[in-house]
Amino acid sequence: MRHHVSSAERDRLLGRRVVVRRRLHGEAHAATDVLGVLEAWEAGELRVRRSSGADGAVAEVPEADVIAIKAIPARPVTRREIRDLEAAAAQGWQALDTAQLGGWLLRAARGFTRRANSCMPLDDPGRPLGEAIEAVEDWYRARELHPTFQVPSLLGGVVDDALDARGWSRDDDVLVLTALVGDVRRGVRSDLPAVRVDPHPDDDWLANYHYRGAPLPAHAVHVLTNADGAGFASVDLDGVRVAIARGAVSTAPSGRRWVGVTAVEVAPEARRRGLGSHVVAGLTGWAAGLGAEAAYLQVEERNTGAQAAYRKLGFGDHHSYHYRQAPG
Repeated sequence: MRHHVSSAERDRLLGRRVVVRRRLHGEAHAATDVLGVLEAWEAGELRVRRSSGADGAVAEVPEADVIAIKAIPARPVTRREIRDLEAAAAQGWQALDTAQLGGWLLRAARGFTRRANSCMPLDDPGRPLGEAIEAVEDWYRARELHPTFQVPSLLGGVVDDALDARGWSRDDDVLVLTALVGDVRRGVRSDLPAVRVDPHPDDDWLANYHYRGAPLPAHAVHVLTNADGAGFASVDLDGVRVAIARGAVSTAPSGRRWVGVTAVEVAPEARRRGLGSHVVAGLTGWAAGLGAEAAYLQVEERNTGAQAAYRKLGFGDHHSYHYRQAPG
């Protein structure tokens, strides 16, 4: 292969829309482009689905013929679509204490999860930017929390500039991936135990959930269950909990019904069996019964392994966001 691609880059490309420049045989210097979704890259061959849907034609490209490959956007995502999805996501993972500052949503939950303890600037705050940031700082410090913003891509350029000037730190990007529920639910595996979804997490579910490697605080259950349409998915094998996930069905301002997928975990001894994808697919099947049309989840940009698994289920890029924290 003329174009070297690392294993990490392969993981990042799987499930994404790509353009592959491939060599043609029989004619000197002849090449052509293959455009579509990269479904697989194994045993010396790339499989690229040229058109959308499960019935689209698949091109099989020998790895040795690849001259270059790069990801391309599926389609432009508008600011309105980002606001719409993030508004639905705010309902799916609600804080215990909230306030509105114009178009900014302030959230606090005694420190459990950054999403539930950060300000989401979806629209104009209704006052001068510097004054609004100071109001956010005061609000969080009054609750003994570090002032934090969750800034979505395309929406936060002006906010980011103002926070840069104030010396706020910036974390790595988090990708928001979306998919149609009908596509994801086809990933349920008949050779694995069935996915069960309960309205509340039981003790085994909570024991398998590890937020950033730390024990759950007592009020974590209140955050996890503080949403209409919440469901807690489990897979048990021989009486042992081996996989979990949380789903929350909510309605965006546009009227679209979404299911947010979070807290996906597989027990260490049960990994590499497809249980993570299986529990997510089963969860979306449950959500379809509540009217969910599409699913979203968040994954850190550097977590290429998880991205590859989700992209194989049909998830694709929607937008990204990052967290900002006040100095000190």
